[in-house]
Amino acid sequence: MGCRVDSREAGITMATNGQLRAALAILHADVDTIAGQVWSRTMVGEDTTGVEQAMLAGLLYRMVGAQLRQTLADAPDLASLEDRARAAGPSGVAVTGEDEFGQAHFEAYWLTDRIAELYDNLDPVPPPLAAAAYTAEVSRTLLRLHRDAQGNLHPDTTRIGWETVLTQLDRARALARAAHAEAETVPQRNITAPAE
Repeated sequence: MGCRVDSREAGITMATNGQLRAALAILHADVDTIAGQVWSRTMVGEDTTGVEQAMLAGLLYRMVGAQLRQTLADAPDLASLEDRARAAGPSGVAVTGEDEFGQAHFEAYWLTDRIAELYDNLDPVPPPLAAAAYTAEVSRTLLRLHRDAQGNLHPDTTRIGWETVLTQLDRARALARAAHAEAETVPQRNITAPAE
C-alpha cells in the first residue's frame, strides 16, 4: 500500500507562470527556443496566458520526466530499479487530492501525442507505431468510459464510446498481425563467426 502525501507538501497546487519560469531557469531550460516554436503557430483563440502556462508546464513536465526515466535507467541492479520505481510511481506513493482518473486520462493522451510525434514524418506509418497509437487512444477512451459510467450518463453516450474502442482495437490487432507477419518473412542475416 502506498504512503499518503499531503497535496500542499507535494506542491500540486497550480503554479504561476513566473514560478514555472523560475523552475525552468534553475534547470537551464531553453525556454526561448520553445516559445519561438509555440508563438510561430497560428492560434485559434486568444488565450495567450493559458497557452504560455501550458507551454511552460509542458516543458517542465518533459524535463522532469526525462530525469525520472534516466534515474530508473541508471539503477545498478533490479532491486534498486524496483525500489526507485516504487518511490516514483503512482502505485507506490498516493498524493492526497490528486485526480487519479484525470491524470491517467491525461497521460494516455500524452502517450498518444508522443507516439504521433514518432511517426510524424514517416510515410507510410510503420504498422507497429500505428498499432501503438490505436491502443494508446483505446486506453484513453476506456478511462473516459469508466469515469462516465460512474456518472450514470445516457447509455447512447457510452454505446458510441464502446463502438469506437472496439473499432480501434480491431485496427490495432490487424496492424499488429501485419507487423508480425512482416517480421516473420524478413530473412535472417548470415552471421559469420570471427576467425580464430
